[in-house]
Amino acid sequence: MSLETDIEQIKADLIKLDSELSPSEVHGTLCGILCGKGDINVHEWLSLTFFRDDNDVSKAVNTRELLLEAIAESFKDFFLATVKALADNNLNFYLLVPENDSAAVRLQAIAEWAQGFLMGLSLAGIKNFSAYPHEVTEFVEAMAAIATVEDYELAGDDSDEQAIIEFIEFIRIGVLLINEEINPLRVPVALADADSDTTLH
Repeated sequence: MSLETDIEQIKADLIKLDSELSPSEVHGTLCGILCGKGDINVHEWLSLTFFRDDNDVSKAVNTRELLLEAIAESFKDFFLATVKALADNNLNFYLLVPENDSAAVRLQAIAEWAQGFLMGLSLAGIKNFSAYPHEVTEFVEAMAAIATVEDYELAGDDSDEQAIIEFIEFIRIGVLLINEEINPLRVPVALADADSDTTLH
C-alpha cells in the first residue's frame, strides 16, 4: 500500500468517524503516543485519539464499543505499520504527508503532523521534558514552531521543495531521537548513521 493510498483510506475512515483530524495529524498523534507510551494497543490508541472528550456517561457504552471495534479493524494495519517503523533500526520511518500535492498543501500537512505529535506526547502523559537531554527539549520547542509552519512564506520556486524536504527530515530524525530517549529500544537507534545533514542543535 502506497503512502497516497494510506492517506486516502484514512481520509475515508475519518469521514465515517465525523472527525476533523487530518490523516497527517492522526499519524503524528499516533507517533507521539507511541513515543511517550510504547506499550499500547490499537484500541487504547483509538480511545485516546478519538474518544478522549467523551465524558458523557449517559451515552450508550455498547454503541461506543461497537464503533471502536469497527474502526480498530480498519486502522489495525496502519497502527502496526507505524509501530514497526518506529522500532526499525534501519531508520525506515517516514511521516504520513502528501507527496504529490502543492507546496502549500504539503506544508500545511507538516504543520498538522507536528500538532498531532505534540498532542500525542501530551495524551501519553509526557508534558515535562526536564528529565531528558536538552536535545529533546529543543526538538519539542522546534515542533511547536513547525506546528505553525503554514504561515511560512513560500517563494514559489525550487526552494519551497527544499524547505519541505528539510522540514520532513528534521522531524523524522527528531522523532526517532525522542523515541529512543523516552521509550528506549532494545537495540539503540544509530542516529549518526542517518543520511541527513539535518541536526537538532
